[in-house]
Amino acid sequence: MTAFWSRRNTKNPLLPFLLFLLLTCMVNPSAVARAETGTGASEPVLIATLDRESARVGDLVSLTLSYRLPAGARLPREPEIKGIEELTIVERLQETDRIEVKFVVDRLEPWKSGPISLTYVDRNGEEKTVSAGPVSLTVLSNLGQKPEEAGLRPIQDIIHIEPRWFKYLPWAAALAVLLFIIAALTRWYRKRRPRQVLAEVIDPPHITAAKEIDRLEARGLFEKGEIKAFYFNLSEILRKYMESIRHFPAAEYTTEEISHRIRNHEEDRKILPLLRQADLVKFADTVPTPARKEEDVQMVRLYIQETGLLSESVHGELETREGAQ
Repeated sequence: MTAFWSRRNTKNPLLPFLLFLLLTCMVNPSAVARAETGTGASEPVLIATLDRESARVGDLVSLTLSYRLPAGARLPREPEIKGIEELTIVERLQETDRIEVKFVVDRLEPWKSGPISLTYVDRNGEEKTVSAGPVSLTVLSNLGQKPEEAGLRPIQDIIHIEPRWFKYLPWAAALAVLLFIIAALTRWYRKRRPRQVLAEVIDPPHITAAKEIDRLEARGLFEKGEIKAFYFNLSEILRKYMESIRHFPAAEYTTEEISHRIRNHEEDRKILPLLRQADLVKFADTVPTPARKEEDVQMVRLYIQETGLLSESVHGELETREGAQ
């Protein structure tokens, strides 16, 4: 037997190691299972670390919680972390095997946490916790390494600063009051002044129309060969005058529309042929003779004179009524 093992050992030096492994598995089969899974413990593990040992007030510090859970266990959607309730947390990042919590240093004294625990759910659906030791942070002074030698300025009271335009506010208020008084006086004066002044300045409709015809003839458009322009202006003067005494938009109406509005006025019906004649000149290239042009002008003047008495009476009643007010 000894010779046999000696010969086998010289040919295969790994044989004694394999034989030892076989005997070990026969005695403790669970060792093979641990070797195959690569894990030698089923207990959860939690390690808490800070990214620095010291910080100043206002610094952002990261607390990293590295964890390992048993097989089949998992973290809930919002795992509860105890022991860091007094921190001012600004961000929380969760990954597969670690949770990073970023917080702001907002205290002057050194900080040390208590035991830190993390909630998880095991394979049976039961809620459990895994704990880690406390962590600590040294808070440095913002005044430097020797705060007792730092020169501090005294705290001053709040200084009230007035805007630059504030000193002009009284002048602006006085100007606004003055403008208001002027506007009120102007409005009162316009209401109190005599209405006869307006009557002297503004001519009645028939006087205005007669003056416009005089100016039209003085331009000599017909004699210059601008026949359409002459009849356009003559028709416009007549329509505006009719609009002022009949109170309908004759300047915008066609001749046929005007004829339907003046059925109750004999004077207006006499002037309709002239309006139709002007339409023929404006739109059908009809060329009247100089004698016909003179007849048309005289017809317009006669129409204005006949209806002017009515216009003057209405104008006089308006003046009397406004003067009484």
